[in-house]
Amino acid sequence: MNARVGSFSAIQFSARSLLAFVLEPTQPLSQWFDSLDDWLSRSPNFFASKPVILQMAGMEIGLKEYRDLLGDLARRHIRVMAAENTNRLLVGPHLPPVVAGGRTVNALKLLEEESQAAESPAPPAPPAGSHSLFVDANLRSGQSIAHLDGDVTIVGRVASGAEIIAGGSVHVYGALQGRVIAGASGAANARIYAREARAELLCIGGAYVTSEDMDPKIEGRSVEVTLNDDELKIRILN
Repeated sequence: MNARVGSFSAIQFSARSLLAFVLEPTQPLSQWFDSLDDWLSRSPNFFASKPVILQMAGMEIGLKEYRDLLGDLARRHIRVMAAENTNRLLVGPHLPPVVAGGRTVNALKLLEEESQAAESPAPPAPPAGSHSLFVDANLRSGQSIAHLDGDVTIVGRVASGAEIIAGGSVHVYGALQGRVIAGASGAANARIYAREARAELLCIGGAYVTSEDMDPKIEGRSVEVTLNDDELKIRILN
């Protein structure tokens, strides 16, 4: 008997770091869901297609209630990729895997500076070999732009539920209602500029602020966002 010998292809493994949102349910769950629904009414697509981790520390619930919790989140388009600090009875097939560790971003401080006479600082030059991406159109809800080789400039509106991920800085010459992640390639000097700030999320270098945490005074204003000592600073330009 002749044995057939096939070519062997090595399996490639790699690791990837990503930004995941952590939700921490509290009891009674009915009240927690009421608060969540109120928040989602303002940003309905915020968690859509985003990795979410459940922080279950202190939650004393049974298996049925846990499955109901996951189902109620899924109906709100929140799909849980993993859970932290779960009871050992809540681990098993068809349930989210358990994770531990990870870096929690420190609380952010918003710095507002009314600039009247002074001109805004020029944006940092892109790294050598990089190039900018210009989009002369509106970015609709559900659309995503990822450009890790340089800056991204949007001449138009970024709708709620839309997302921009840039290796460098991000410039939005219109209403910014969606999510922006700048400096995704490790550029700590990246900045975010928006002519009309109404963002769901602003992030540079792993530090981020959501619409819930933003000072209402910046809503609708022209802003510059920078990273300083792992904290975001938001400066009103006009």
